[in-house]
Amino acid sequence: MKKFIGFLGLLTLGSNLLAQQNVSGMVIQESTDSKFSPIVFANVYWLGTQIGTSTDSNGYFEIPRTSSTNKLVFSYVGFKSDTIKVKQTDELTIVLKQQQLEGVEVVYRQKSTEISYMDVLKTENIGEEELYKAACCNLSESFETNPSVDVSFTDAVTGTKQIQMLGLDGKYTQITREAIPDVRGLATVQGLTYIPGVWIEGIQLNKGAGSVATGFESVTGQINVELQKPETADAWFLNGYANQGGRTELNANVAHVINDKVSTAALIHGNIRPMEVNQNGDSFLDFPTGYMVNALNRWKFNSNKGLMGQVGVRVLKEERQGGQSESEFTNPYTLGWNTDRYEAWGKMGYVFPNAKYTSIGIRASAVYHASEHYFGNTTYNAEQQSGYINGIYQSIIGTSTHKYRTGLSLQYDKFDERLDSNQYVRQELVPGAFFEYTYTYFEKFSAVLGIRSDYHNYYGFFVTPRFHLRYEVREGSVLRASGGRGQRTANVIAENISLLASSRSWNIATNPQIQGFGLRPEIAWNFGLNFTQNLRIDYRPATFSVDAYHTEFENQTVIDMEDARQVRVYNLVGRSYATSVQAQFDYELLRRLDVRLAYRWYDVMTEYSGTLLTKPFVSRHRAFVNLAYETKNDWKFDYTVQWQGEKRIPSTKSNPEAFQLASQSPSLILMSAQVTKGFKERFDVYVGMENIGNVRQNNPILADNNPFGTYFDSSLIWGPVFGRMTYVGFRLKSKKR
Repeated sequence: MKKFIGFLGLLTLGSNLLAQQNVSGMVIQESTDSKFSPIVFANVYWLGTQIGTSTDSNGYFEIPRTSSTNKLVFSYVGFKSDTIKVKQTDELTIVLKQQQLEGVEVVYRQKSTEISYMDVLKTENIGEEELYKAACCNLSESFETNPSVDVSFTDAVTGTKQIQMLGLDGKYTQITREAIPDVRGLATVQGLTYIPGVWIEGIQLNKGAGSVATGFESVTGQINVELQKPETADAWFLNGYANQGGRTELNANVAHVINDKVSTAALIHGNIRPMEVNQNGDSFLDFPTGYMVNALNRWKFNSNKGLMGQVGVRVLKEERQGGQSESEFTNPYTLGWNTDRYEAWGKMGYVFPNAKYTSIGIRASAVYHASEHYFGNTTYNAEQQSGYINGIYQSIIGTSTHKYRTGLSLQYDKFDERLDSNQYVRQELVPGAFFEYTYTYFEKFSAVLGIRSDYHNYYGFFVTPRFHLRYEVREGSVLRASGGRGQRTANVIAENISLLASSRSWNIATNPQIQGFGLRPEIAWNFGLNFTQNLRIDYRPATFSVDAYHTEFENQTVIDMEDARQVRVYNLVGRSYATSVQAQFDYELLRRLDVRLAYRWYDVMTEYSGTLLTKPFVSRHRAFVNLAYETKNDWKFDYTVQWQGEKRIPSTKSNPEAFQLASQSPSLILMSAQVTKGFKERFDVYVGMENIGNVRQNNPILADNNPFGTYFDSSLIWGPVFGRMTYVGFRLKSKKR
């Protein structure tokens, strides 16, 4: 800790000495009502030289002095340029005046997924156009065209999808909704289906260590979901979807700007699967029947004088039934769940009018989640009550070269879970404080150094350090590095609920001195490097990137399935790690034809009862191709192909030969495509197909004809269960406001 603080002080001192040789100030504009506002990305350069910079999001600039001239030029498109002689050492304030320009049409084809060149963190900004490339019915299906995230099924009977990042389960990725923790606790797996795709305005995805300001739970990365904003969303929007598996959805978004200060929006989602479908030849339904109703309402306020805020509520109700058909079996194996979820949240922020770089904000949320599950003769009922509050203050130290943000947070969770006759109750309270410092040396170098300390009522005091570095090797080439610690409490049953659809017994190595499951917290360190190169090939833009990340666990809650008759859960003894390397190339091959190529290599190992083994169901090698073409008359064609190498299957050697599986799965090639036709920018019709090659895992359920027997298991899933899936849908929206 002392070394970290000393390094921070030394860096600040050296930077302040450097700043004495700089010229800094603000570039602003005056509106017709005599109000001033900053000009973002205005050009600032010394006359007759190539030494220049641009203003930041607050209109602030800083440029090193030069002995060749004292004349500084300020320019911005649509404004009259200004040249001044720099004589003073105080900060400058430059007011640019607008000028009348002849009409000029600027054409820029925005990419559906973009990576900021300037951000310290390599953040993938996924927009609506990317989400519309596939049947993005909910968040778990929002990454079908993104090679950074893998999507897989958890089992053969519930139809639930789960994501993986850097070769590890999605539970190690922190998922937030507009910077508030969202998919966690009892909703770690199924919560991905609780965010409908058409509610999403955009997604920010970054791998590796995240910011300390959002908490300590992130290990492999962060996914932040931005919902449709009341002030910018369409006045109304309708979306319908249906597929051959019987799934039907309808979404309605309504937004209204009441006045220049207040706006509101209501987002309503409903889906139903009324028909029993069984096309893979076993005795179980391919998908559960049932319904979900999901509704959200929020209000936003902006005083236009620095104060802004919002409040929102959400209600969700879901009922599902699956398993064997009651009409075909005398004593069927049935499964299902009923879920009720209620959420409320609020945000309040204030930007100081006379210091645009200084702001203060508060975020808070409350969640109540109750669910009842049954899998044959097994019952699992759970209840969660959670509260979260985070206060943050951010400003600068002298100049915008040195920025910081600091704050306090409090996370409260109460869980009451009952698996048959076993009850697991825990109540966690974690207050914490954080500080994050950002140093920026023009466009060349920037660093974010963060540290937070928290106190857990079970595990005591712990410290979470994290860092991010960005260096511009040359124009168009950026090298980034990151590292840090993550800690989380495992929700053992909720995160592995698919294992309840089997005859396996649960054996949890419990320490009675720790509430709940009696396990130590999961702790891991993640370090990463990534390089991004912007190119132009035949006058068209291209991007090449390569990244490498390594995650090393200090402790992990090991889910051991190596004994076919039980699930053993215990604290890690030995080593567990994950190494990920990915290369990606994006290029506009022809006018309006985008190509995305990627290759990933994983090395994910865990020690199971003294033996270091590859993590089950993770391919060591994966390849990815996405083609997207758009015509001038609003036809869109999207095609994705993925190749997945072999995956290790947990041992089934203790079963009779009839119920044994191979130790490795075959490699897979999965293809999907979608065609969309737009009409007058208001109405879209789309049709698509998933798993075009009809690739399926044969006999995905062991002993499906005797589910109450000894060898029944639906959790050993390495490939698609359903096969080819065709779908259709439409999108209809109001005229632009």
